Amino acid sequence: MKKIYPIILLALICFSTQQAKAQCSVLLNFADTTNGSYPQGALISDGTYLYGMTKTGGTFGLGTIFKILPNGTGYVKLLDFDGTTNGSLPYGDLYYDGSFLFGMTNTGGVFGGGTIFKIMPSGSGYSKLYDFDGMDGKWPVGSLISDGTFLYGMTPDGGLNNSGVTFKILPNGAGFTKLLDFGSSATDGAAPQGSLLYDGVSLYGMTEVGGIYSHGNIFKILPSGNGYIKLFDFNDTATGILPMASLVSDGTFLYGTTMEGGVNNTGIVFKIMSNGSGFSKIMDFNSNAVGGYPTCSLIFDGTFLYGTTSLGGLYSSGTAFKILPSGNGYSKLADFNYNTIGGGPGSLLSDGINLYGMLKGGGLKACGAVYKITNAMGVEQAAAKQPQLNIYPNPTNNQLFIDVNTTDKLNVDLYDTNGMLVLNKIMSDKNNIDISTLNEGVYTLTVKTSEGILNKKIVIIH
Repeated sequence: MKKIYPIILLALICFSTQQAKAQCSVLLNFADTTNGSYPQGALISDGTYLYGMTKTGGTFGLGTIFKILPNGTGYVKLLDFDGTTNGSLPYGDLYYDGSFLFGMTNTGGVFGGGTIFKIMPSGSGYSKLYDFDGMDGKWPVGSLISDGTFLYGMTPDGGLNNSGVTFKILPNGAGFTKLLDFGSSATDGAAPQGSLLYDGVSLYGMTEVGGIYSHGNIFKILPSGNGYIKLFDFNDTATGILPMASLVSDGTFLYGTTMEGGVNNTGIVFKIMSNGSGFSKIMDFNSNAVGGYPTCSLIFDGTFLYGTTSLGGLYSSGTAFKILPSGNGYSKLADFNYNTIGGGPGSLLSDGINLYGMLKGGGLKACGAVYKITNAMGVEQAAAKQPQLNIYPNPTNNQLFIDVNTTDKLNVDLYDTNGMLVLNKIMSDKNNIDISTLNEGVYTLTVKTSEGILNKKIVIIH
């Protein structure tokens, strides 16, 4: 029988420089043994619940998997990690395929190098899919992604050169294949920290160190393990150094952050084309006004990029922000505070209106928190002009219908949980979208007209 713990709802508000309607509030305070502590990853959604992991805490002190409703109620601990049996100290995010949640632990398992696992959203059906043994990689800190057949991931250590690997595995635990051993030459890079990005053809990722200048690089590789190409070497203040996060795409450019480098040596936001050309720094962080040292991935809603910094800001505890892909339109959404709400934010999750995330430490119990930034995406500003749409069914399987009360053409974009653009269509009047070829999961639908923009979460279940 799963234990359901009471939720402490707080009125703590973190300072926001956006309009007064944007507020940051605590949904859950982590409290160590009861519900975990020090979460390192991001939340994901199945359209109803938010799911996440904590690095430590829980019954055995080695981390937990949990779910919670977006209003802060309904907390359920789904699993306590225990070490050898199911792994320990998870760092990354979960991945949801419509049936199972998939994830990795940083340590534990048979060989102590971490595990790959799956579990149902109810907390039942746990299965350990793989134990990392060192030669196949070890100590994963990123997350898994899918191409609809295989799951793909990286480890920052282990492998032939003890510099990390890229791998794939089937969702049933069979077919583990090492695609690349990092560190065999200066071109490969070493110690990939984030997750891969898949564009339907190639996998894209970044290494924290290695490459020509030993400050990390951007690369792509085919899902078969062939076709490795280094796209870019990070070097100096102009390009940033030490990327720790994952890439996102708008269908043309890849976007990312570096933890250090830039004018103030506190990191940058950059963009680059998928062929490696067109690198451009679009923002320099600083530790005071806008925050600094970003270690988590950006997300993209079709208009803005959203992200967090691990430090800096008004209380030196990190910030949440948004910025246009052009580098214009920067807005700080929140200043976190270790002494009240908590600090050290991870990557963000969007429901089209609000942003959700986790704080790695601080807060009421000094163990981190789950938080929500309401109206963070500016939807309330366009409410009077927002198009009146009826989008159904949701969840859906093969077709998605859109009824609209405008004669305008609709620009319809669909993004997966990695921020990857998976569908773009120009529509008018009553239309349907064929989504039968897309993987099961949660997507963000963005509909743009001259009357405004609507963002909505769509769940695909085949």
